[in-house]
Amino acid sequence: MNKVRDLDAITGVLVAESGCVLEDLDNYAQTQGYTVPVDLGARKRCMIGGNVSTNAGGLRYLRYGSMHGSVLGLEVVLPDGRILDSLFTLKKDASGYDIKQLFIGAEGTLGVVTAVAISLAPMPGASQLAVLGLQDFSKIQRAYVLARQSLGEIISAFEFWERRCNELVVQYEGYDSPLGSSHEFYVLIETRGACLQHDMEKMDWFLERLQKEGLVENSGVTRDKDDMDRTWLFRSQMAHAHSKSGHMHVYDFSLPSKYQYELLLAVKSHLETAGLYGTPGVPVSDVTIFGHIGDDNIHLQVVAKEFGGVVEEAMEPWVYEWVGSHGGSVAAEHGLGAHKGQFLKYSKSPVLIEAMKSIKRLFDPNDIMNPGKHVSRA
Repeated sequence: MNKVRDLDAITGVLVAESGCVLEDLDNYAQTQGYTVPVDLGARKRCMIGGNVSTNAGGLRYLRYGSMHGSVLGLEVVLPDGRILDSLFTLKKDASGYDIKQLFIGAEGTLGVVTAVAISLAPMPGASQLAVLGLQDFSKIQRAYVLARQSLGEIISAFEFWERRCNELVVQYEGYDSPLGSSHEFYVLIETRGACLQHDMEKMDWFLERLQKEGLVENSGVTRDKDDMDRTWLFRSQMAHAHSKSGHMHVYDFSLPSKYQYELLLAVKSHLETAGLYGTPGVPVSDVTIFGHIGDDNIHLQVVAKEFGGVVEEAMEPWVYEWVGSHGGSVAAEHGLGAHKGQFLKYSKSPVLIEAMKSIKRLFDPNDIMNPGKHVSRA
């Protein structure tokens, strides 16, 4: 289950079995001048079948989009043992229902994905990485607008994290901060294009616009692969550093940009009111956010002395209600799993939830595929 069945060097369509590790697939694709469009911090361990089944988002969602757009076909074993062969490699197909989409993000509740046909992206001819230091969240939002205007088609990632996240990675992972100075917020911007000179001119223009509007306190740009790898490693270790500092309650939300920082303030206020945060000796030591500005995905961390207990009782379902009431999704890229299905009602209507359950009953009437999880808990 870990074989590459085909790679069309002309169209860039890869057919691979579901057990192929993401990094191994990407390394193989690069030998043919392509790259797998999804990239995750867990690339050394995760497999393409799992990426499809969880609709994995990742670091370059801004550039390449979701698995729903990249996956052209699937081979799936259904609950009754039949093999659903929709392993098409065509990029255009309007002949009936697009059944494969039901299995992307279904987390194995409708069938087992055994092979994937995915449209690869061309390997970039040039890459750059910029790190910005900013004073407040509104300046991140403005910088994002300018990045889209100035960098256009070459922008591939726009990440942010706050000062405390930066401190935790330095303290617990032992890495140097990407900027030598301390700031309330940091932004990582990656570009991937075909011509370095063209891309450098765009980056210079973008940084000039930032300076003119007084948005940044410090910035740095690198085009060296080792430097870029170190910066990405710093970003990818953020969750791990939090887990070393205490017991981490992690939440994965999609939320409109105008409410993202408000979420952090609301959580801190809620926990302070409950007597759980903000004074010495209380259970919660840190409340932080980082995430992918370009796709509205926010990761919220609540670090406590122990997992569950009074902290979880204070947070759930309160935080899911808050996110749902502000037009957000209770699961951006980490899926529903065994726990979050019960909170689906805060971001999906009863009619929509019942439609999902009816699809589950149609494919799996005996509830043998990943039972008790996903929409079954809604």
